[in-house]
Amino acid sequence: MSGDTRDLRYLIPLWALAIVAFLFFLQAAASLLIPVVLGFLISYALEPVVAWLARHHLPRTAGTSVLLVTLLGLSSWGAYSLQDEALEAIDSLPAAAARARELVMDQIGKGAGASIQKAADELNGNVNAQSREASAPASQPQDAARALPDVSGLLRLGIQSAFSFAGYLMVIFFLVFFLLLSGHHIRSRLIEIAGADVERRRTVTTIVNDINSQIERFLLVRLVTSALVGVLTWAALVWFGVENAAFWGMLAGVFNSIPYFGPVIVSGGLFVVGLADGGGVYHALQIAGAALVITSIEGWLITPPLMGKAERMSALAVFLGLLLWTWVWGAWGTILAVPMLVILKSVADHVPSMRPVGRLMAP
Repeated sequence: MSGDTRDLRYLIPLWALAIVAFLFFLQAAASLLIPVVLGFLISYALEPVVAWLARHHLPRTAGTSVLLVTLLGLSSWGAYSLQDEALEAIDSLPAAAARARELVMDQIGKGAGASIQKAADELNGNVNAQSREASAPASQPQDAARALPDVSGLLRLGIQSAFSFAGYLMVIFFLVFFLLLSGHHIRSRLIEIAGADVERRRTVTTIVNDINSQIERFLLVRLVTSALVGVLTWAALVWFGVENAAFWGMLAGVFNSIPYFGPVIVSGGLFVVGLADGGGVYHALQIAGAALVITSIEGWLITPPLMGKAERMSALAVFLGLLLWTWVWGAWGTILAVPMLVILKSVADHVPSMRPVGRLMAP
């Protein structure tokens, strides 16, 4: 017993160091791992479609090619169709910020703000004000020079970002293609690695199939519910007469996949959109409230019955996982946190040595 206790005392710090080192490795290798993770998740989501095409006598290579080319074409068409709305929406944000600032000033009182400003001017003193005015003409050329944007630097940064994004898309596209082509081969290799024992191979087959089905179901549910939220939000914005409703509806569907923070971001963002639309605070509150109702119905009534056992996790586990993956991978980590947690729980529920982890994540 004393020997087991001594071994455990040494193993816990080693495991803690290994976990910390692994997290820093994930953070350092984010540019490599994020496209790989996205490729695996997309391949999981598309696998049922490719399998359905294969069952209807379309070879897997042809089915994969047709599916990916179709999705690429639809994505390109959608991006091209929404580019004008996206630019208009971005241009409207300064007006929304100015409108919000005016509302805040109206709430705190313009008189109080003017009094505070007057007191600050008197505190600074007229002498300092005059000296600033005298020195202003001499510093104008330098200030103007500093105010000029570095056009070449901005252009270089834009080109680098465009090439980086295009490289990401290319890596993800080919990775998804090869994974869809060889997914069943990978599963066969895993079963072969299990050994020659028939019972062991049968167990491994069951585990792999269960994990695959659980992850595929989760991704399918997320895809359907996000699309539903996006469409309903778009319809609500059209009803309220908001400009660029399709763009804001698409963003609502994307952010809906983020637990806890997603609905808040969507509602807060649409409140700002309502202010930019010029309808006043009541109009903005109506838009934000409609978005909150849509996301609440999806989160409370639609998604829970569709989720399987592996996808049901405690709120604390999801929240901590969201914070952890956001720290590791930034904004991409926020979006990918729940799929990564689902994969971890699916594996933990089927691998005996990892079942304590699954129990900790269970509701």
